[in-house]
Amino acid sequence: MRTVIIVVLGLILAVVVYEILRRQVLKRSALKIRRAGQRTVDAAMQAALGQLASAVEVQEVHGTIHSVPVADVWGRGVMVFEYVLETPGMTTADLVEVRRLFNNQLARYAQRDQLTAIQADQAPLRVTDTWLRDGQLHLDVAYLVNRATQEYLEDLRRLDQHN
Repeated sequence: MRTVIIVVLGLILAVVVYEILRRQVLKRSALKIRRAGQRTVDAAMQAALGQLASAVEVQEVHGTIHSVPVADVWGRGVMVFEYVLETPGMTTADLVEVRRLFNNQLARYAQRDQLTAIQADQAPLRVTDTWLRDGQLHLDVAYLVNRATQEYLEDLRRLDQHN
């Protein structure tokens, strides 16, 4: 009887250790993938800012690239990153035009660098949200390379429809 209990406890311990190690490997892999996506989106935003900084419509947009993944809030695998830019004098009326300009520049970058989305009819890089707070422009940019990011956008669309 004692031997059976020891074997069962050993098996339970082995399963627990295996599960912990498996989760760590998956977590590390997801982090590597997210960082690669973040580098891609950062480069695209840097290129877009370089093009838009000289445009009359967004002359006030300046500052350095700073991205933060929103995946921590929305879930694992979501390739959406927030950028914060200093924009003194910008108003909420400018947001639609700024969003359009950024989406155009990101589409050009994606075409030039041959980035692809999970679905062929989608733009691989898209500004999903813009808002102003304390003289700063906040942009959320999605990199549509996986189903989790696509589902995130569908959730946002449903939330917008309800509001």
